[in-house]
Amino acid sequence: MRKRYLFSLVVGIGALTYFFQNERAKTTMKNWIQMFQMEESFPIEEAGLPETDAIENAKMVDEGSQFGVNYYNHLKERE
Repeated sequence: MRKRYLFSLVVGIGALTYFFQNERAKTTMKNWIQMFQMEESFPIEEAGLPETDAIENAKMVDEGSQFGVNYYNHLKERE
C-alpha cells in the first residue's frame, strides 16, 4: 500500500517538474487556473426575478414564506 502512495507521489512530482520547466505548459497551467478563479459560483442573472423564469417556483417560494407568518399569527391568537 505504501508503494502505491510513493509511486503516485513520484509521478505527481515528475509531472509538476515537467510543467514548471516547459514555458508553454506553464502558461497553459496559469491560464487554466485563472479561468477557474474568475468563474462565478452561482448564476447571478436569475437573482431577484424568479417569477420571470419559473412561475411554479415563485409560487412555491411565496407559499413557503407565508407559512411561518401564518404559524406565528395562529400561536398569537391562541394565547
